[in-house]
Amino acid sequence: MTESATASLDHRYGRARRKRADRRIAWIVVAVLVAIGLAVLFFGNWRANSRIDFRDLSYSVESDRAIDLGFEVSVQPGETVICALEALSPSFAQAGWKIVKIEPGADRTRRFDESLTTTVRAATAQVRNCWIA
Repeated sequence: MTESATASLDHRYGRARRKRADRRIAWIVVAVLVAIGLAVLFFGNWRANSRIDFRDLSYSVESDRAIDLGFEVSVQPGETVICALEALSPSFAQAGWKIVKIEPGADRTRRFDESLTTTVRAATAQVRNCWIA
């Protein structure tokens, strides 16, 4: 069979076109995987640089309508942080909450004391979450 006859059969039955399509699909898959990898590296590094740690240190029930919470926040110096605090009833229902803005400071870890107003006598208080403003 001559080369032109083979090319004609390949063209007729789509053999040559399929190889090109397979290569295109392979390059698209590779490009998507590289883009995903770069996104993970970029956003993973961003998240590591803006890490916030917080923990409850103490609480004190002051009255039927108030509870004090002691907590600490660890964040890169110079970052403004917002924390959601909550008071819980003996049945673990939310009895009160407060959003506090923590201004930037020079130390990585700082301690804070906040008083929360409650609707019923609280059994405990906690830091629900913190995030960078």
